[in-house]
Amino acid sequence: MRCYARCQGRYRESGFTLIEVTVALLVFAVLTLIGYRTVSSMFDARQHLAVQTSKLRDQALFLTRIESDLGSILPRTVKNADGVSEPALKVLAAASSAIDPVIVFSRSGFAGATGINAAPQRIGYRLNEGKLELLIWEGVDVAPRAQPAAYTALNNVREFRWRVLDAGGSWRTDWPTRDDGSTASFASTALPAALELTLTQGDTPPIVRLFALREVSGG
Repeated sequence: MRCYARCQGRYRESGFTLIEVTVALLVFAVLTLIGYRTVSSMFDARQHLAVQTSKLRDQALFLTRIESDLGSILPRTVKNADGVSEPALKVLAAASSAIDPVIVFSRSGFAGATGINAAPQRIGYRLNEGKLELLIWEGVDVAPRAQPAAYTALNNVREFRWRVLDAGGSWRTDWPTRDDGSTASFASTALPAALELTLTQGDTPPIVRLFALREVSGG
């Protein structure tokens, strides 16, 4: 009997009370919650960083493409799908419809593996329901009723606006323009000194880029 009592006493002394077990479970739950929130925050931050990195990469690729296009601009008038002459470069402050580009121009063709440039192109850019689209016509002089191929360059775009710096140092929102500042309806090979692009994507601050045009002779 005495041995049994001593063993029972040792068991009670080495065990845990209900309060101790409850406190231990509570501490464990708190630590688990803290760990879960920490891991969740890390995954959210990683996902946000991946989204921002992808957006910046897309913007950089687009701006590089624009710079390449404008660096290869040609002072050449064209015939559009309606057989009407158009200027080498046309910039609109606001397109009349979603299918119309806000900027369209002629550029030399891309150099192939042999170093010889391909045929010149007629390209444009338009903002269509939040999508910034690149338009490419099959040729510089467009066949009747021909439509350009459209490719999405950027998504979630709120603003795509251009300003034109003419040879006299004046900023204009349309090109070509007459001396009085009104939009010219005639075809022209004249090119401005520079173009300024304002691009706003999503809720990020606007990006402003200035592109100086190289000196090219008309023809």
